[in-house]
Amino acid sequence: MSQESPAPVAQQAEPIAPEQVGTWYDQFGDVYHQTIGDSLHCGLWVPPDAPHPAGLDLVTLSSEAQDRYTDYLISVLHLRPGRRFLDIGCGPGRPAARLAEQTGAHVTGISVSKEQIDRANRLAAGSEQLTFEVADATRLPYDDESFDGAWAVESIGHMDRAKALKEAWRVLRPGGELLVLEAVLTADPSEADSALYDQVLASNLPLRMPEFFGLVEDAGFHTLELKDLTANLALSMDVMELVFRDRSEEMGERFGPEFAGQMGVALPRVRAFIREKIRFFLLLLRK
Repeated sequence: MSQESPAPVAQQAEPIAPEQVGTWYDQFGDVYHQTIGDSLHCGLWVPPDAPHPAGLDLVTLSSEAQDRYTDYLISVLHLRPGRRFLDIGCGPGRPAARLAEQTGAHVTGISVSKEQIDRANRLAAGSEQLTFEVADATRLPYDDESFDGAWAVESIGHMDRAKALKEAWRVLRPGGELLVLEAVLTADPSEADSALYDQVLASNLPLRMPEFFGLVEDAGFHTLELKDLTANLALSMDVMELVFRDRSEEMGERFGPEFAGQMGVALPRVRAFIREKIRFFLLLLRK
């Protein structure tokens, strides 16, 4: 039986000359500054002494960044073991589980998404510290002053902000703290901005800072801390667009070509809107 000869390995005709390198960087080197930053070398995304996750990709790195984000939020709270805590808009439950594990608190998470609550309940199986249920944050099914603390992590924009803040105030005990992560407008949005924000994020358009603080005061809260986290929101949107574009075929198969096509067009526009007209803040409030 004859054996095929291995394919020849491509060889570079001549080593690249210093003049070619210099000319290339003179003409095109700025592409690196525009895509990876100022130093023109690799970033240390995974320290050499840290375990390397299998199948390392942007989604993995984003998940790790989200965990660091959750840990930072937990560090802002003054929560002790055994306290009752409400996660307003809990999503699939991972931040709530992390909060319960690190603080020893009993955490109740709510969402209007049945699919998210199903995921959260699978995550919480067997836990005595976690409860997840479908509930509307503007009509909470809990008694007055039944929680020691609460947070609304990028969720309050999905609801009537005034009603949600008043309901949070109602169910918190005196002295209870509410941690809110919220976007605010810094410039007037166009009609297209508003429509795209709804389409991509299923969220109400952000308010101006004075408007939002008016709602906070009307609900009865006092502001303890205000921190600017805008860069983190912008970077997260960058990653979202990049991954969506990279996996466009997969997204079309999963969600349908029409939805994938619309999102592919809308995401870069929403990114630009967020970078140009939105700031993102952490607020620690007290009843």
